[in-house]
This record gives sequence, C-alpha cells and structure tokens, in this order.
Amino acid sequence: MAKNSIDAYGASGKTNLLFFDPDALVLVKDTTSPLYDPRVELPVNEDLARNINAYGVLQPISVIKNVETGDTEVVVGRQRVKAARLANEWRRSRGEKPLQVPAQVYRGERRTALTAIIGENELRDAETPLGRAEKMRRLMAMGYGEEEVAIAFGCKPATVSATLALLECCQDVQDAVETGNLNLTHARRLAKLPPTEQREKVTELLAAGASERGHAKARRQRAVMGDETSRMKSRKSVERELEASSGERAAALRWVLGLEATGTEPDAGGQ
Repeated sequence: MAKNSIDAYGASGKTNLLFFDPDALVLVKDTTSPLYDPRVELPVNEDLARNINAYGVLQPISVIKNVETGDTEVVVGRQRVKAARLANEWRRSRGEKPLQVPAQVYRGERRTALTAIIGENELRDAETPLGRAEKMRRLMAMGYGEEEVAIAFGCKPATVSATLALLECCQDVQDAVETGNLNLTHARRLAKLPPTEQREKVTELLAAGASERGHAKARRQRAVMGDETSRMKSRKSVERELEASSGERAAALRWVLGLEATGTEPDAGGQ
C-alpha cells in the first residue's frame, strides 16, 4: 500500500493548500484596513512575472475571507498575485492554460494581519551578491542560458552578466561588493583587469567614497573609473545644474567644478 504524504516525507503534519485564479483574489487598497500595505500600489514586477510564467508561483500566499463582503482577500503575497495576473495575460495570448496561485488560509485575527505582512517582508535575510553569483554559475554549468538564469532570478540578462563577473574578481573587490561599498557595475569593469590592478583600483574607489553618501559618493567613484567626462557635457551645463540643486547634489556638483576648497560659486560668465 502506498504511503500517505506524511509518512513518505516523515512530516509531523500537513495542511491543505487552496488554489485560486489570481483575478479572483482581492488586493486591499483601503488605507484604513489592517490588510493595507502601500506596496500594493507598486507597478507589476515584470521580471517576477516572467519567473512565474516559467515556473509558477512556488511560494504559497496567505488569504483571509472578508465576512462582510465574501471576498477572498490577500494577506501576504500581493506582488506574486499581480505578477501571476500579468503572466496569465501572456499565457492566454499564446493560447496556454492560465496559472493558479497556491494559498494558505491566514489563521490569525484580521485586526493583527499587519504583523504578518511586516514579518513576511521585513524579517528576511537577502541573498548576498556573491551567493547569487555562485548560484548563477551553477545554473550556467547545468546548461542554462543567460536568459533562463535571468528568469529564474527575476532580473535582466545584463544583471546576470554583471553578477557573474564578480566571480572573476579578486577577494578585495568581492569583499567591497558584499559590504555594499562597491556596486556590480564597477566590479564588472574591474574583472577585466589583472588582480594587482584590481586591488589598486578598488583601494582608490573605497577611498573616494569613504566620506561621501548618495550622489556625491557615486560621482567620486565614477571619476575614479574615468566616467565623468562622458557624463558631463560642459562646465556651463554643470553650473546651470548647480544653480537648481541643493544638499548632496549641489555639493557633488561643486566638487566637479573644483569649488569645494574655496566655497565660491560659479561665475555667471564662466565657460
């Protein structure tokens, strides 16, 4: 006699999953509802939709019945539902069977649903860039193409290429990316250099961004990589932008114009 699923997997118990047409689920947009999450207003993530189109919704969402309206409302999983709807539009246009979304019933009280939403979205450890790169490499070694890997990771093929380049970098570059002090775009360019030059350049990049944040940090690091000349059209255009800028942006533009040390403003007739 065949074993039931609990015996077959050595589980302690089981719950039944429900399956829904994503269009039949309600995404709550009433800001006074305990089920409201501002992220419901975000545009559909097309990368996630491509992933769902290929693999389905792998992680069940949570739903609750609204006893006043009879609607089945989403507690956790709004982005998956929205992406599944888009994936189904694509599938219907190709004459393919639409996907259903697996769901579990939320057993808590409706008034405390917000705590479940927070727990789902905030208490996760994000995958590190190096960890993502290694998993991408393994998929490529198994015969997956760059497009397929991009679908699996919910990103663009260019991101796959940039992430894989991290594996060609020396340890200093990898550490800088892992700690968030260097972005993948810079790492991809450094991967083309010999290890000794990588170490020298990453030292320059970290020093350039050590005392800066935001736009100012990005601009200083681009300058180290030799990008500033291609991004700025002329001194006059920078001066015009400075007149309309403030805060970090203005500080970065003053640095580009060489005004940081003197604190002077650009001359109205400057070239």
